Amino acid sequence: MCFRPPTVDNGPVKCPKCGAEVDPKADACPSCGAKAAPMPGIPTPPGAPTPPPVPGVPGAPKAPKPPAPTA
Repeated sequence: MCFRPPTVDNGPVKCPKCGAEVDPKADACPSCGAKAAPMPGIPTPPGAPTPPPVPGVPGAPKAPKPPAPTA
């Protein structure tokens, strides 16, 4: 629902929820409190971008293997 018509020159508009006359500049209906919907054609802003993944930390070097016993 949207209380704001395309032009503000129009008089009061009817609330789609309760039918009360509402000022086109209002954000909510004074009778029932219904909130005005965003204007059609205006996109909502995108959300915050997700950060890139953190690179992995290389593991510690392994100890050298002891030499094989000789018989």
